[in-house]
Amino acid sequence: MEKLFDIRPCGLEDIAAVRGLEGKVLDSLERPDQLRRNSEEMWRACLQSPHYCLGAWVGEELVAVVVLYVPAEDDGEALAPLLQSVEAKGLLTANFKICMVHLQWRGHGLQVTLGKELHEEARRRGIGLLCATASPHNEASIRSLKRLGYKADHTLTKYGFERTLFYYFN
Repeated sequence: MEKLFDIRPCGLEDIAAVRGLEGKVLDSLERPDQLRRNSEEMWRACLQSPHYCLGAWVGEELVAVVVLYVPAEDDGEALAPLLQSVEAKGLLTANFKICMVHLQWRGHGLQVTLGKELHEEARRRGIGLLCATASPHNEASIRSLKRLGYKADHTLTKYGFERTLFYYFN
């Protein structure tokens, strides 16, 4: 059986494909608070070290993407300091920052498949705790995070919207 998806890291050379996918995903959402649009500056950061972006391609089309975001100590994107039910002290932490799947390719388990690959990359880097947020209305993302082993911590306002903060001990 032929492999349907080519899963590989994305770099700066893929920024047009990543931003194109983001636009398609945002346009397909019933609720605009489920995902925020990232600036070009943020995408440029996510596509370079120390961060890691992984994409699923079908031919030349990017159909899904995830980002491992490794915040600096003073980075306002850091989620671990916001945790209330667990202690992150002494652990190297990162964010499972973004997961987007093109509407046409949903239902193939790409969030979980890419999430597992992201966890492996985090393990190779010695990252012991991953955090993620999801809109309380984004049932698909919450189901995928739970399938990956994430636990809900609490609800907060982040990125201008209500979000549930999740954590995962890697």
